[in-house]
Amino acid sequence: MDYTVEVDFAPMYECFTSLTAFLYKQNHNALESGKAWVKEVQKRFTAAQLQNMQEFSKENADFTLTPYIWSCPGDRSVDGFLNWFDGLSPGELFETAARFGSTVSSNLAGLRSRTSDILREWNERYFGGIDPAILKGLSREAESRRAELSGTNAMEVYERATQGMRLYPGESLKQIILIPHYHARPLVTTSLYDEFVFTSYAYDALPPEEGRPAPALLRLTRALSDETRLFILRLLAGKQLSFTEIVRQVGLSKSTIHYHLIALRSAGLVIVHSTGKSTSYSLRLDALNDLPKRIADYLE
Repeated sequence: MDYTVEVDFAPMYECFTSLTAFLYKQNHNALESGKAWVKEVQKRFTAAQLQNMQEFSKENADFTLTPYIWSCPGDRSVDGFLNWFDGLSPGELFETAARFGSTVSSNLAGLRSRTSDILREWNERYFGGIDPAILKGLSREAESRRAELSGTNAMEVYERATQGMRLYPGESLKQIILIPHYHARPLVTTSLYDEFVFTSYAYDALPPEEGRPAPALLRLTRALSDETRLFILRLLAGKQLSFTEIVRQVGLSKSTIHYHLIALRSAGLVIVHSTGKSTSYSLRLDALNDLPKRIADYLE
């Protein structure tokens, strides 16, 4: 392996993730928190504030704060990070962007100011009031994954954390940064740069209610309860297929197949083989092998 893997977490990551999950309407149906969470959060903002956030999201759809959060040398609480971020000179903003080979706005300082204003408002009206156990759980998860890295193959840790993603070395890739998130569950998102990859993976930071099944068990049983998803798994048994090949063989729309693959990925039932330039899928038997024991443990 020609690159390193590290696990990182700070409250600012989750603040940005929660805002992105709220604003990105295309994924609302896939979120475990669902549209009910979106509607509840909307009540905390005025119509003008919501419009401002949506316009910002559309105008700057490719902008991500993740490299800046990772690069922040000090306190990465929401206030701590934003105070540092606001204090960067235009040259320092471009220097960080250039380090990751990012395409940036010609008015990066103005983009920074608007981003900071929206995040401060988001923190005041929503994020600052979330259950503290969410951030504590995410922090513990990051510590646990770091401990795994010291004694296990790094890519095995990456695959377990992401429920089946395999990222193969590229010519320039030097570092992968794994970041646990809660608000965007069950999605796994990856930002690719010249030498860096940031992968944000879903983690159930809060325990289930007493007597209720764990979310991971629900994802698995729900994924297996659909005829189309079972057919996709059969297609992937013993071979790798691209998204286009799956769409062609199943005979459904791309958006429908995309939805089914999200469900299968979140259940850990498929391996996602990624080179950064191409992606293919194969069957991951680990989750199926554990199913009888997991159901028995819950029923007992």
